[in-house]
Amino acid sequence: MLLKKSCFKTKIINLKTSVFMLVFCLMGVLFLPVLVFAQDDIPYIKAIIPEFGSLDVDTRAPISIEFSVAMDKKSVEKSFMIFPKVEGEFTWNKNTLIFTPLKPLLPSTSYFVTFNFDIKAQNMIPLALTVFTTPAQAVCVGPEGKINIVSINTDIERVLTEGYNPVWTRDNNSIVYDFEGKIWKIDADGKNKTNLIADEIDYIASEPACNPASVLIAFIGTNQAGAANIYTLESDTLIIRQLTAFFELKAIDCLRWSPDGLYIAFLRDGQIWIMNQDGQNMKKLTTDDLKCKVNFSWSPGGTKIAFTGEKNVWIGDVYSAQLKKISFDNPKTGRLDWSMNNQIVFEGDGMTIIEADGSNEIQVASAGKNPVWINKGAYLSYILPLPADENKAQLWILSANGLMKKKIGMVDLKYSRITWSKQLNKTELFFP
Repeated sequence: MLLKKSCFKTKIINLKTSVFMLVFCLMGVLFLPVLVFAQDDIPYIKAIIPEFGSLDVDTRAPISIEFSVAMDKKSVEKSFMIFPKVEGEFTWNKNTLIFTPLKPLLPSTSYFVTFNFDIKAQNMIPLALTVFTTPAQAVCVGPEGKINIVSINTDIERVLTEGYNPVWTRDNNSIVYDFEGKIWKIDADGKNKTNLIADEIDYIASEPACNPASVLIAFIGTNQAGAANIYTLESDTLIIRQLTAFFELKAIDCLRWSPDGLYIAFLRDGQIWIMNQDGQNMKKLTTDDLKCKVNFSWSPGGTKIAFTGEKNVWIGDVYSAQLKKISFDNPKTGRLDWSMNNQIVFEGDGMTIIEADGSNEIQVASAGKNPVWINKGAYLSYILPLPADENKAQLWILSANGLMKKKIGMVDLKYSRITWSKQLNKTELFFP
């Protein structure tokens, strides 16, 4: 007598329910006497790795599911599901299923694992075997001039290719960067390296910035005379549009999209300019008397911009152009970044964190340059230049309270921009 091994016992089903399910499975198939097994004979899941709710899971780690008894391997593999979808290979170690992804998982992403969608809660959300989140990862240029991927919980994870000013695409799946006057794109696993700009262009393309809500990539194009302008590139069609028409020989820097992707802000000759994504309605935020010294950062809601003046941190309202000083005077005030928690970190005598309303100004480190918030703001990264080597700097992470810090890599000081992956929308995982 052969019985189909299709009834699973989870931890939320008691013995009485399990017996009922077993009998129900047998009804209509064979006329058999009612059989009652001991609880140990009913297959159930003993352990899952990563565990439910795990954080900062290694993007190269396999997923393992241990069963209480030997299973029909093909049926289990066929019903295995993971979202976002991942290609991988199945292996078995006795009663343990092991799923190994064929390429690294996406950073800053929550993954949902289940066995098909037949079992759902009353709110129609499928039963989750486990939900885990991968760590944030940074792209940066290492001392050897190649783009590195560095994880928040490990040292250098992957070395990709030669290039500069790397940034993540909005889905954390690829990296866009500039190299030899062109804009390039490469998958995070180092495959599918693609030049996005035709060879016949008459300008040098640099400093790409990926729109957080669309396929647009903004970049700076500098012609042979030295005049810089802003262009956008559609990553799927490769259509390029010129947004500005400057003729003066002035550099453009700090090209940044608003959080909703509707506006572009940039720095030109010490002035912050803002325009629509199509180049229309360009206006200046700063004034001739109050210029931006180094860089700026959008607020989480996209209605304000923080920037460094000569001695202070200032906040400008994008719509009213009202400017407000929020920090104490310090001529060492430098680069800054605005977190999702509405805190601003900036260079000064070391590094200082301040609330966006100007309260609670606290020094969190006595040294450090180029601070960048990681995800929602629990951690930040910064660099420490090496006195013995003017071209290298150490890359560190620091908790927002200043109590935890760790060195995670080295960067090229000439190309010290650090870009971290962004947390993806978790609701998409339940409705693929």
